[in-house]
Amino acid sequence: MGSVPVQSNPISPEKEAAIRSRLLDILASPEFRASQKCQSFLKYVVEEALAGRQEALKERVIGAEVFGRAPGFETAGDSIVRVKATEVRRRLARYYQMQVGPGIRIELPTGSYVPVFQMEPEVAATATVAVVPEAVERPLLSRRAMWGAGGVGALAVAAVAAWRQRTELTALDRFWGPLLGTAAPVVVCASGGPAISARTTEVLDALRRPVAARVFGNEDFQLSRQAQTSWPTVQAIADVSRMLGVAGKDFQLRVADQMSFEQVKTHPIVVIGMFSNPWTIELTRHLRFSFAPTDEGQYVVKDATKSEPLRRVEGLYPNTPMPLDYALVTRLLDPQQDRRLVAMGGISGLGTRVAADFATSARHWEQFARMAPAGWENKNLQVLLETRIVGDTPNPPTIIAFHVW
Repeated sequence: MGSVPVQSNPISPEKEAAIRSRLLDILASPEFRASQKCQSFLKYVVEEALAGRQEALKERVIGAEVFGRAPGFETAGDSIVRVKATEVRRRLARYYQMQVGPGIRIELPTGSYVPVFQMEPEVAATATVAVVPEAVERPLLSRRAMWGAGGVGALAVAAVAAWRQRTELTALDRFWGPLLGTAAPVVVCASGGPAISARTTEVLDALRRPVAARVFGNEDFQLSRQAQTSWPTVQAIADVSRMLGVAGKDFQLRVADQMSFEQVKTHPIVVIGMFSNPWTIELTRHLRFSFAPTDEGQYVVKDATKSEPLRRVEGLYPNTPMPLDYALVTRLLDPQQDRRLVAMGGISGLGTRVAADFATSARHWEQFARMAPAGWENKNLQVLLETRIVGDTPNPPTIIAFHVW
């Protein structure tokens, strides 16, 4: 595996777009999303390297630009840059332990603040899963061209250009293709009530009307005082809007009480949240896999083909510690009504966060594609996930069952 230091040769537009796409996936991963300082550090050094400013990636410069230190601060007494560089290297190592499939690899060599980009060779990945036998019927939709036109900013434009130039779609492309190949903007429906508010005017615009594709991050959102959702759910909203922005797809953010059946009929829909979002319950209640509360205060994972629940959960985050949570990612395609829907939600907000991470991650869909029946990209599907919770942090999910029809 040969490394390509950015200072040695100019980077082609295709490789630059691939690097930026990989950077977004890293920043949104469980390894990085809990540390804003590590996110800022990695994003800064990669962007500076891509801009050809490798020589400026020195400790004092990074300290001033990323961590707000005074220009020329004394590095001997302030090790913030060195400490965070070490942490970034450690988080990158954990990220690549979970990474499946080939692609660009971003590394930060020891003793340097200049990132190195490598091309990973394709390797066979293994996964142990318990899979419910899938029901296979006729395809519902013909394959759609992926990733709509548009996009604002160099990041979105470059990423879209690279995706369009590929001769083969990824599994992530194939999952989202039926929704993003439409002319209408995607409506992203969040949990009910006055759940989220905006730190930026761009998010405020998206809450009021469809907007041109943008790349949002967690820092663009905040909970309102009357919030009826959790911060993990807001992170899920950021994941989805980030993915739509990179894809160049126009979208609109709506809270559940602003949604109408007319929008469901005329727009591709993404619904986020489970029990906190009545639209998730309404649009998916007759499907094979579902979650339900019990009279004893438990929550169960149900399979409509079985008499007993698949799993039981005692209590609910954040009121009760949860060693395990469960999540569902559902896609429904109705050609007769030209309806396209993706729903993602967990028993708790942590499960919803995991569902969004799965739904927007290329490596998770590559894993699913290796197990799924042929033609899954044009069919209805449900993927049932399990995640282990440490404190209030969910681990990467495991597929425990799926259904394709």
